[in-house]
Amino acid sequence: HVIPLETFHVASIGLDWLLGALALGANRVCVLAAGSEAPQYLQAMREQMELGAAILEGLGYGTGHFALIETQDTSTLAQALAFVPAAQVPQQTATFNFFAEKRTTLDFCIEHFAKHAPIPVPEIIPMPVHAPFGTIEVKGASCTLCLSCVGVCPANALQDGGGAPMLKFVERNCMQCGLCENACPEHAIALQPRLLLAPAAKQARVLHKDQPFHCVRCGKPFATTHMVGSILSKLAGHSMFSTPEAKRRLQMCGDCRVVDMMESDTKAEAGQ
Repeated sequence: HVIPLETFHVASIGLDWLLGALALGANRVCVLAAGSEAPQYLQAMREQMELGAAILEGLGYGTGHFALIETQDTSTLAQALAFVPAAQVPQQTATFNFFAEKRTTLDFCIEHFAKHAPIPVPEIIPMPVHAPFGTIEVKGASCTLCLSCVGVCPANALQDGGGAPMLKFVERNCMQCGLCENACPEHAIALQPRLLLAPAAKQARVLHKDQPFHCVRCGKPFATTHMVGSILSKLAGHSMFSTPEAKRRLQMCGDCRVVDMMESDTKAEAGQ
């Protein structure tokens, strides 16, 4: 009842292989660690199994699909594999092949498990904190739409508004890497691990938007209303911006700000 499969290292086994084996007909996946592995690799393996267990349990398949066996003794291994209760898996095996992109393989596996789930499929499955699935929460009162988060997102999960002051998000692309959270200068982003099974996961949705702020000199939109208001508030007590002229300059676009400064210097020289 056991099909041995040699792998280069336990680190080469990920969530895509764990779920993929079950989708293609296996009942359980047991990984043997012979003792030469570093503890960090074994911990990573346990976390991958925890993610797979959360997905399967959330879809109604129960528990007991994965096991990490740590032994160098063949008799202990035989004993561990001899008395293993059967786990619940889909009655129909999948027909797809593994893809080079792990995320695509996971999408096909999760879709297969959801299609044959023994319970009504929930819209959201809660996931552990280290899960590569989830959404982000943006504090609208703090976000200035500087779009630093968009610049660091490696998966195109965060997107700009294409000229409009807004922040959009595609949940299917998010890996919960935390780069956006760390890059946000206003600390306005928080990660929320979860697995969204609804079609909305693949659609861009607006997380935050604001009204454009127009330059008080030329009328060109150059920032958001919240951003300019935040700058004025933070620099209210600064000696360099204590005059009405200096405060007004903060409400100008980059080009007009330079022109205004040059005109002020010219007037000052003429007055002398």
